[in-house]
Amino acid sequence: MLGELAELSLMLARDLAVQARAAEDTEEKVALTTAFQKMARTTRLTLALDFKLDREAARDAAAAARAAEAAAADARLRESDLMEAAEAAYSHLTDPSPEETQKRRVKGVLNRLLWNESEGDQEEYEVLLEDLDARLYEAEGAPGFADMPIEVLARKLAADMRLSGELVVTTAERIVPANTPTPPLADTG
Repeated sequence: MLGELAELSLMLARDLAVQARAAEDTEEKVALTTAFQKMARTTRLTLALDFKLDREAARDAAAAARAAEAAAADARLRESDLMEAAEAAYSHLTDPSPEETQKRRVKGVLNRLLWNESEGDQEEYEVLLEDLDARLYEAEGAPGFADMPIEVLARKLAADMRLSGELVVTTAERIVPANTPTPPLADTG
């Protein structure tokens, strides 16, 4: 619409310029010249507005493209952070630290004792388990935590928690991972 308005203004300004040159009366020439100046100004303002709107549209499109690029970069960064967190969690599960291994072993030793202490009440068992987790979290920062014998650590925690049952600790000479294939059976003939 602005382009059409500019064309009409330009045509009218041309007509006024022709009439102003052809006018013989001074007052008529002044009136036509004033009208020409107004039409020329209207044309210039219309073209300037059209240019300004085009420039703003281009600027808005560039800003939208930058925002979309930034959003995509943020999404890639979040995805990368999630992948790193997942890898760290997986690594934590598959390759635990010595402290994590020690905590798991102690929890395994005390698990039956906690269940017996709670007399089979699931809620009480969970409270005791959370208490044990908190105590293990505090203890893991102590020097030599990972090297302390499991039996000593389990007995100390059981005493601290005032668990009354009998603590049974079993150890294995050789620990075999769960996913190790069983050896073939011997041929008995």
